[in-house]
Amino acid sequence: MSSTSLQFISQGTAGKRPGGSDRRLIRAHVMKGKNAGRPRPSTKKATAIVQIKHPFTATRIPTTAYPQPAPKAGRPLLWNDLCLTTFPGQLDSESTKLMHRWFFDISDELFPPQFCSKFDIVKSIWANCVLIDEAYFHCTLAISASYVDFYERRPRMSSKALYHISQAYSLVNKKLSGPDFVSDNAIAAVVSLAIYQQIHHLYSTGLIHLDGLRRMIELRGGMAKLIKQNRALAVKPLRLDAELALQTGCPPIFCSDFLETISHAFGHPSDLEVKSLSVATEAYHVMMTMMSFARSLNSNEGNKAMRLDPLTYTEILVWLLYRSIEISPLGQQCSASGDVYNQLACFSMLAFMTTLLPEYGRYDSSYPLLSQKLENIIQNINTTPTYIQHSKLTLLLWGILISGISVSKSKDYRWLIMDVCEQLELHDWLAVRHQLCQFPWINAVHDIPGQYLWNETQQWSSKSVLYSLKVDSSKCYL
Repeated sequence: MSSTSLQFISQGTAGKRPGGSDRRLIRAHVMKGKNAGRPRPSTKKATAIVQIKHPFTATRIPTTAYPQPAPKAGRPLLWNDLCLTTFPGQLDSESTKLMHRWFFDISDELFPPQFCSKFDIVKSIWANCVLIDEAYFHCTLAISASYVDFYERRPRMSSKALYHISQAYSLVNKKLSGPDFVSDNAIAAVVSLAIYQQIHHLYSTGLIHLDGLRRMIELRGGMAKLIKQNRALAVKPLRLDAELALQTGCPPIFCSDFLETISHAFGHPSDLEVKSLSVATEAYHVMMTMMSFARSLNSNEGNKAMRLDPLTYTEILVWLLYRSIEISPLGQQCSASGDVYNQLACFSMLAFMTTLLPEYGRYDSSYPLLSQKLENIIQNINTTPTYIQHSKLTLLLWGILISGISVSKSKDYRWLIMDVCEQLELHDWLAVRHQLCQFPWINAVHDIPGQYLWNETQQWSSKSVLYSLKVDSSKCYL
């Protein structure tokens, strides 16, 4: 028989219980071997995960489209993801969280996983810029900090964002004064400064940076040459240019010609209501390509093998933005003699494109010019007492709904939606959606807010009818 090790406890003074240290020794001896092989829970305080709004899981304008849903849980913060990486600047715990968000969350907003193959940002040129260029490093942290400020609804910019953007400006100025003032890293850093101003709605400063980018790219031999040398880098200022033109109404500096080859990636569908519309030839071709793009995204959503390469997705997006802006410049007055339905088609296509862009800043609309244009056009149609053919009614319905779930905050169109649906004999959402799919419509992006807007319209209509009945019944007693 093996001998058993005995533990002796000193009782101390008669009548007194064992002390604290003795009681711990007793408990340790009793529990010896009980937790063998079991993992020990961490005693470290759990790190809060900042939720990043995604364009396909959160509404863009909660007061019009549909209420803000509960955000999905973010990717667990794994400190060893970045602990072995050497950055050009010091990272405290908060900055490490910001960098983590940039690596793993913000990239999903730019390249939605529903439509794009996995974007390995760690192997991208942008990760290389962060790792070797201190100016771009601070720009990235300033942008990430700004996104966190917005989505945590902080009333003002955090000190962290201010610190990093001031460091970034100082370093970019030094870079532009040196021999590498038109290098890839210099262009990437200036693009990031412009993006920072864009997300803070400081468009005039962003346009100044964009003009500086134009001159830098010209010194490199022009945009066409930059695309051949570094396509991923070249697409960044093109996208910035198109987005700022959409937000400010200023004409874009560059044009769609630089990405013309990408437009041949899609054929034109033949079963569309828009074929019977008398829209201008240019608008017709853009809408056909946009429709093909939307149908491609719808079919690719459930098929990982068919999803687009992130760079290809971005190039198509930018090309469609440029073409939509070129056929309907926001900075020009709509011609009084022009076809109002052609104008509706053109500006509704721009509204459609905004639903594929990140929402920059807080929940005020980033596209006030476009919103005003669409409201004026729809109001013009509404006050014109003429017969509207079937195809134009369908276009009007699509234009109202696509603007309602993207850029418009107006609720004055609910009765107009009901009136159009009555003329088209559409009495439920499935029938309405079938008509909307004759135009550019992306299921993952537009179905939920579109149905919400339809349901809200139905509820408003029911309340209006009930109110009218009460008013009529009260008149009977007079």
